[in-house]
Amino acid sequence: MNPERIILHCSATADSGTLSWDNIRRFHTDTNGWSDIGYHYGIELYGSTYVFLQGRHPSVEGAHCRAAGRNHDSLGLCVVGEYDAVPPSQTLYRTTVDMLTFLCFTFHIPTTQVHGHREFESMKTCPGLMWDLERLRQDIDIALQSKADGEIYLPLTIG
Repeated sequence: MNPERIILHCSATADSGTLSWDNIRRFHTDTNGWSDIGYHYGIELYGSTYVFLQGRHPSVEGAHCRAAGRNHDSLGLCVVGEYDAVPPSQTLYRTTVDMLTFLCFTFHIPTTQVHGHREFESMKTCPGLMWDLERLRQDIDIALQSKADGEIYLPLTIG
């Protein structure tokens, strides 16, 4: 797969501060019958630190957005948590901007192709109604412009 866009999701479950990525993976494989977790990457609070998580390899088609055939041309990034009633913390927001900036830079994806799941599936609210997707794209643009002459590194190790 050659990703052309990134789709941001949420788990729609509270983030407990413990790693639940394997529980999501088990749900996707055992209940949905998929070969692996549907997403390529995740962000989750672990203790007092947000960590980046590896899902499917980015060259493998995802199982995160069937609408409009988006699984075959997009990376799926899931932020663990529920953000319809409560906005993401500033730290989580900045962590998500960092991750999306890294992915846009690495895969040459324009920020106009960073979407929330809800932009493709009207029955979904992902990444949550409290995420301002236009602001998110603007902040990724700003981060990319500030790094235009250098390399962009992922600030935390992917687990």
